[in-house]
Order: sequence, then C-alpha cells, then structure tokens
Amino acid sequence: MWAMAMRSFLLPLLLVLVVLPGCATNPVTGHQDLVLMSEQDEVKLGQKLNQQVLQQYQVYPDVNLQDYVQYVGAKVAAKSDRTDIPYHFTVLDSDEVNAFALPGGYIYITRGILAYLNSEAQLAAVLGHEIGHVAARHAVRQYSASQLTSLGAALGAAFIPGLGSVAGQQLTGLLGTAMLRGYGREQELQADKLGAEYMARSGYDPEAMLSVLRTLKNQESFEMKRARAEHRQPHIYHGLFATHPDNDTRLKSVIGSAEADKTAKSTFIGRTEYLQRIDGLTFGPDTRGGIIKGRDFYHGGLDFALRFPRRWQIQNLPDRIMAISPDKGALLQVNARPADPRETPQQFFTDKLGLKPVGTGRSMTIHGLPAYTATAIINAGGVQRLARVTIIYHGREAFIIAGSPTGSGQSLGSYDDDILATARSFRPLTAAERSYASSTEHIKLIRAGQDTSFKELAAQAPLDKFPEDQLRLLNAKYPQGRIQAGELVKTVVR
Repeated sequence: MWAMAMRSFLLPLLLVLVVLPGCATNPVTGHQDLVLMSEQDEVKLGQKLNQQVLQQYQVYPDVNLQDYVQYVGAKVAAKSDRTDIPYHFTVLDSDEVNAFALPGGYIYITRGILAYLNSEAQLAAVLGHEIGHVAARHAVRQYSASQLTSLGAALGAAFIPGLGSVAGQQLTGLLGTAMLRGYGREQELQADKLGAEYMARSGYDPEAMLSVLRTLKNQESFEMKRARAEHRQPHIYHGLFATHPDNDTRLKSVIGSAEADKTAKSTFIGRTEYLQRIDGLTFGPDTRGGIIKGRDFYHGGLDFALRFPRRWQIQNLPDRIMAISPDKGALLQVNARPADPRETPQQFFTDKLGLKPVGTGRSMTIHGLPAYTATAIINAGGVQRLARVTIIYHGREAFIIAGSPTGSGQSLGSYDDDILATARSFRPLTAAERSYASSTEHIKLIRAGQDTSFKELAAQAPLDKFPEDQLRLLNAKYPQGRIQAGELVKTVVR
C-alpha cells in the first residue's frame, strides 16, 4: 500500500529539490554531510509531502488520541539533537503495522501498530526511532546519495510529464523505499540508538525499546504465518526488522545505547496511562472502506461483494481495490464513479471513460444488475495496454472492474477469464453480510479475573483466524504467556 501511494505524493520531489550539491553539518554527528537541499528546503518538502499523505490516507478520528501521540512525540523530540524544526505527529487510520518519517519533522504512526504497544514508553520508543531518522537527516542523505549517480536523469525526468523514464522512476522509488520500508542497516541502527538516547533524556525507561523490538519480532513471525495461510505477501513494519535478519546483533546494539544513557530519572513506563488511551481503538480493517476476508471483499456502505481469483494478492486502498496475480503478470482494480441513470453501462464505457471496444463488447445482467463488458486499449502510466473493462450499475454508482497485463505488449491471455469471473461475482450484499460488513472491531480493556485465559477470551472475540495468537500478540504474551489475575488485558469486541 505504502509503496504504491508514494508514487503519487513523491511527484513534487524532483521539482522542489533540484539544487546544487553542498555540505551541511549533521545535527547528530557534527560531521559535514554532502546534501542537496538546505534545511529550509527540507521543511518545505515535508510540508508538501504531508499534504499528499493526508490526501491519500485518513487521519484517525480520535482527537484525544491524536493529542496524546503529539504530546509524547514532542516530549521526546524536545530532547533530540535537532530541536530547531517543528515536529508533527499524526495517527493514520490504517491497520498496517507501520510508522515512518518524512523530511522536515513529519512523523506518522498507524493505529495498527498502536494496538500492539502496551505502554507510553513503548510509544516513545517507536516515535523516538523515527525522530532519530529526522534528526540524522537520513531521508535527505539518501536522496543526495542517489542524486550523485542519477542527477542528470532526474533533471530530465523532472520536466518530462508523467515521470515516465526508468531513471526517474528508480529515483523516486529509492527515496520512497527509504522512508517507508526502512533505510540501510547502519542508519536503522543509528535511529534505534538515537531513539533510546532521546527516551532516556525525556524520562522514559530506554529498555522499552527492547520490549518493542520483541513485540514487533513476534508480530512479524505471526504475520508471516497468517500470510502463508491466506496465500498473500506479509505486511511487515519496516523500521526494526524488515532489512535486518541479524536481530540479536541489533538488540545488543540497542541495549548498549540504552544502558549508556539510562539515569535514575529514566524510569517511566506508563502502562496504565497508555492502555486507557487506546481503549476503544479500532482494530483490523475499518469497515467504512470495505473489508477483505480471504478472496472476498465486502463493502457495507456501497452494498456490494465480489470474489477475486485464487491466490491473487488484494489491497484495499482509499479510492480503489487492487489485486495482482500470483505471477505478478496481471493487475486488476475496482473503483466507482457516480452513474447517470439516463445512460446505459455501454454509454458510460464509451462516453464517460472514452474507451473504444476492441472486438465485440456485450451488454449483460450480473446478479440482476445492468452491466457491459469489452476489451479496450487503456493508458497505464504512459504505456498502452489491452484491458478487460466491465461496467456494472448498482445504486447510484457505476462500478468499474478493469484488469490488464503488467508487461508492455503482453496479451490478456488466460488472465481474461479470471478478470471477467471477478466482474461476474459482483453482487448486492445479503442481510447477514451487510451486518458483518458494517461492524467494526475495537480494542476493549478488561480487568482479568482469577480464571481469565486467552482461550476463553478467544472464544468470545470476533476474530476469524488464529484468535488466541492475536490476543496474545496484543498483550505481549506471544506465544505462551499467561494472564495474571488483576492485570489489564486487551481483548477485541465488535
């Protein structure tokens, strides 16, 4: 999800940052870094990219939680090596387990990762890690390094509409990968070290960094197990493990940093304070944007369901659903536009989308709904491709289901059957499905009794796969931990 969205909000990047190389003092090391933007340009870039992020992703609609995260982040940032820029901390309404930083002090954390944290100190650890990236200007240095080898290509791409050149795509992709999937091992270790130091300076126990590492390591193991069961790629938090298989070395580095900066005042954990703040937190997919269950997608607000081909990887984005074939050879997407009841689906195809059928198109009825399907030449990223496009009218919307091969000049071939079968599966929801698709899951705090167990809680929770494992992960007791009588425990309710 992140990598795809980055393509759009990194478009201003090349236009803003075409400047001559220069040296600047790194706020952390005190050494001279070769960078291609001033601090003022960095802040301006952050402001521009922040607007693009907020256009792509919803902000989590809990003002109190937003204020709390801003408070904790600002407290840690105030003790960082770079206090001359304003820091902005935002909770994104995404179930992905993720946190990332943009240049200029813009830091984002998802509600998905908040669900797995269990103390204010752990929250400070995650934010401290991202503050470390900002303080050390890692994104700026990554950009500058890439420019040294592809400055000419980047300048050309900046003035070519669509950034169609391979070099331009590689450059924006490199910085997008750095910011949202992690940096090199050295920079990630430095961000951990800095985060632990900033925690200690701001009064938090830096050893919370270690518990976050263990929690995310366990979450990563579980996510890989679940992804195998669901025949999809795992969604892994970038910052602590994705590019670093040698976790033991990483833990030792963080321990050394934490112990070196620990003081008598650096003891605050804040477990109860944190848990009370996330009581009621949305858990899992937000049903307002539809939910994925196996191969099926349900949308309560728009009253439809459809089934994707077996083993295709599905992503639910803010403005569309996308799926890619197991061999990465074909891409399918579903979105909707307002329909004019005076027009037929065929007229929508030709007049609204401006498409011309290749061969013979046909009108049809799909589960009682008027529809039209045909193959057509579409423009995808500046490349013309043959696509199967189906228009289905339902309610006030025209649903567009389009699939095409990912390779230039590649035939639809066997993919056409899968794409058309997906369109034919489109149908209104049943009453039971409508109730399911409109019910959002939430974190709920309970006080454990003498006999409270994860087995008991899992039997009551509306979690369809590995419920006991999920509850253990949420409470940092994976894989075999036990609940103690009297402790606060997170469970999931609908």
